Amino acid sequence: MSTFDLLEQKRKHVKTYSEKIPPKKLIEKALWKAWKTSPSKNNAMAYQVIVWGPDKKIEKQAIHSLCVKSHKRAEDKAVEEKLTTKTQNGVENPYYAHIKNNSYLITIHSRVSKPNRFYEQKVKEGHFYDQGFESHIEKIIDSVAVEVGIFAANLTNYLLDFGLDMSYNSCFKRRVEDWHKVGLLNINTRPITMISCGYAERYRRDDLKSWGKETWDIKPEINEIVKWI
Repeated sequence: MSTFDLLEQKRKHVKTYSEKIPPKKLIEKALWKAWKTSPSKNNAMAYQVIVWGPDKKIEKQAIHSLCVKSHKRAEDKAVEEKLTTKTQNGVENPYYAHIKNNSYLITIHSRVSKPNRFYEQKVKEGHFYDQGFESHIEKIIDSVAVEVGIFAANLTNYLLDFGLDMSYNSCFKRRVEDWHKVGLLNINTRPITMISCGYAERYRRDDLKSWGKETWDIKPEINEIVKWI
């Protein structure tokens, strides 16, 4: 199956995963392929990929709580800034459930990197290796986030190719202190994004179909996004 067909036909947001757990070796192989094929400025890969396995149910619940809190705060702040007039009164978004109910949850965080042999020499010549300083994590977050996006996209292809399902999430508390408050003390740098994976039981698209609203929730047309100059 071509990459286009794989993404077009199989990539769907998962509402609920089945209890069937994919073999760990498939996740390891997909992660290895994503690592192998993802480019990085200065070959630094200034991010860390953390895998929360099937046994990390308490930790996934904690991460899910950070998503719910972030969503609620976003709504409250929008009202405060008079960008909207009401919130959903704390009603939990059911499409965050994949964060706590999955076989594997992958969270990707910033990382202080060490230069390879080539860049060690370049540093001696005056090159500034900004990926090597904790003080610069926020200053380079835009470029690192682009790299993480490429890694996530590559990982998506490999997971789908192995017959797995996956979903993204970028709504969560970014401050490390918030992760520590819910008991995730092993997290020491800011999170960038997260991906859940497993075997899907129901997709979000299935809900839209049952409501007769499948054609309502669509992306903008290409001419709104791509502009030729």
